[in-house]
Amino acid sequence: MNNAMTQSNGKKEAVHSSLFTTRQLVTLAMLSALAYVLMLIHLPFKYLGFLELEFSDVPAVIASLVYGPVAGVVVELIKNVIKAITATTTGGIGELANFLISACYVIPVGILFQRLKGKAKVFESFAAGIAGFVTAGVVVNYFITVPLYANLFGGMDVVVGAVAATVPAIKDLATIVILGITPFNVVKGLLVSFVGYLVYKLFRKSLV
Repeated sequence: MNNAMTQSNGKKEAVHSSLFTTRQLVTLAMLSALAYVLMLIHLPFKYLGFLELEFSDVPAVIASLVYGPVAGVVVELIKNVIKAITATTTGGIGELANFLISACYVIPVGILFQRLKGKAKVFESFAAGIAGFVTAGVVVNYFITVPLYANLFGGMDVVVGAVAATVPAIKDLATIVILGITPFNVVKGLLVSFVGYLVYKLFRKSLV
């Protein structure tokens, strides 16, 4: 009798574990699809001529807060792989850059949010995420994204001239990244963090 009950309980635990894993995977798939759709929505204006304010990182933020940093990275990866396959205009380089920068945002957010306690964990988690986002943005844009745009649109002098129309202090690649892109990334990081946490609070009970 005891053996039978033990086997029954074991089966129930296995089924419960399987259902939870399936639900989590389905949720991540849905969040990835939503992130991809958000990535395709374009506002009618671009800062510096090529930077767009979009919220495709919000689903990855939610995944990181609910399931941990790996889940957030998975959402970012799937989003960018689909974009690279279906709608890239940069041969996948832009999507690679987006993945690297966004991963450096959701990883610290997810790690600290899971480990810290109390109200401070929200501020510290997102502060670390924004710091990672901005730092990765400096490196990736300096070595990958801006040189890519320069190759596509006629050289670095053309790009510098175009962005200097918005920020006259920009004179070269370094000032494009520091004076142009970095302030934009700070603002974007703040907005994504605010929206991501707000959506998380609204839907966290249905996602857990």
